[in-house]
Amino acid sequence: MNGENRWHFVPRTAGSCWLSLLAGVLCLGYAVWQMADAGEAAILPVIAAVASVMLIAVAVAGLVRPGVRGR
Repeated sequence: MNGENRWHFVPRTAGSCWLSLLAGVLCLGYAVWQMADAGEAAILPVIAAVASVMLIAVAVAGLVRPGVRGR
């Protein structure tokens, strides 16, 4: 399997990492706001919150360790 067929989870540039971090924070904030507004943890906002946390983690990994960008 050559390197071009692999999935790349960490964005390639620092700017893309910052943009992913911002998107993750906004999505997480909106998911938490939806859960607080509803008064319960519905399944879709919980899934959105988990996905947002994973996006934030990947973006932070790209910012902290530039060597993993684009891998």
